[in-house]
Amino acid sequence: MEDLPRATMDKVVYRLCFEFICFLKDHIPESLHYQWRYFRAHGRLCNFQNPRRFSEKIYHRMRFPLADFSRLADKVVVRDYIRDTVGDQFNVPLYIAVTKVVPELFDVLPSAFVMKCNNACGTTRVVLDKASEDIHSLVDLANSWLQRDFSRCNGERHYRSITPQILFEKALLIDGRPAADYKVHVFNPAEGDAYCFLQVIGDRFGQITQNLYSTDWMVTAFKLGGRLPPSTCPSITMPPAQLPQMLDAAKRLAKPFGYCRVDFYVHDGNVYVGELTFTPGAGRCVFHPAQWDWTLGAKFRWPETLELPSPSIPMPGVTEVQSSGDQQLA
Repeated sequence: MEDLPRATMDKVVYRLCFEFICFLKDHIPESLHYQWRYFRAHGRLCNFQNPRRFSEKIYHRMRFPLADFSRLADKVVVRDYIRDTVGDQFNVPLYIAVTKVVPELFDVLPSAFVMKCNNACGTTRVVLDKASEDIHSLVDLANSWLQRDFSRCNGERHYRSITPQILFEKALLIDGRPAADYKVHVFNPAEGDAYCFLQVIGDRFGQITQNLYSTDWMVTAFKLGGRLPPSTCPSITMPPAQLPQMLDAAKRLAKPFGYCRVDFYVHDGNVYVGELTFTPGAGRCVFHPAQWDWTLGAKFRWPETLELPSPSIPMPGVTEVQSSGDQQLA
């Protein structure tokens, strides 16, 4: 290796280190694997026996998920729960959900749409004009998402039981850009009323921003993460007119759980639910001051024991996909 250029040698060393870490992840005991991840994020070990911090309870969920987390983290199946709990008008209009993507599918889609995977994070593509897209590249991208086991990426085991599908939804655009993302964190304590705060994400596919607000739209006493700058855009810093409707829906959807994050979009005066999240940031959420990890953990009802009823009514607007991979718009 002495004859290799320094840059090449650095790449070789990095690759060897990466492969060694992957080997360790596959061969160390599960308990050490989760402790290693938690220590990297928080600089301490996780108390799985008696979790008290918010971060510890999220890690416990990642390692020991309830069965319902898989159903409600599925961006297709959760539409039933949303419809039955707050009404179908909160569901983003869905064109089709499929288990395999083929080029012919794009012929029947509108010119603008959102393509995303139902069992992962970060697998979203906003298409503004399909005529300007390389359809075969979109097909390859979508099918590569279907092959990925997202549960192994960060140890969020509830994603493992979700049957992978690709959704094609209406693009919620404002002046050609995606609508802001209102993430409502709902904490249900053992006694007393729910506590909520909002995490508003702006310009998700550009210069991403983050603003944190209480339910009366005051800046929170804590910060989350610290890497994202706040937005000064009035469309973000002013509360949306639909805030009461958003908070009511979030509390109703999160009621069975000690904690749940409900993501919303506001478009053309309508409020839509993007998804329900049970392990935000894969447990890497760091609060400043650190005391808020304890404070929010105390508002997070524990232990968790629940089983929601299984959906019995077929979801409207989506056809079943046969094993042959045929797709049809409903």
